[in-house]
Amino acid sequence: MNEYVFLVRFGANATLAPEQRQINTEKWGKLIQHWTEQGYFVGSSLITQEGFVLSGSDRKVDQGFVADADFRVVSIIRMAVSSIDEAVELARACPVLDYGGTVEVREVQPRPVLATT
Repeated sequence: MNEYVFLVRFGANATLAPEQRQINTEKWGKLIQHWTEQGYFVGSSLITQEGFVLSGSDRKVDQGFVADADFRVVSIIRMAVSSIDEAVELARACPVLDYGGTVEVREVQPRPVLATT
């Protein structure tokens, strides 16, 4: 099995009505339960607050988030599946797509730890 991340993005200035938010939450709950039962789901984290962005060799710090084409990352989901094609197929079920969001699927590898002498 390989590990993949789903970078879930939603419109930087988009909002959902309370009813839509409730439906969205229920859809995500059912989907994550299904993925867990199938053995695919490794974990996830919601990113609900602004943070700080560090940039440049001077390590400039700005409060906010990086918006790519007016989208911001709102969640990171980790999945264990056999191939990128399988990961993409599973990502098609993400409810954020129903509300104009995007899901980027990327394979991740453990960072090598350099031995110190």
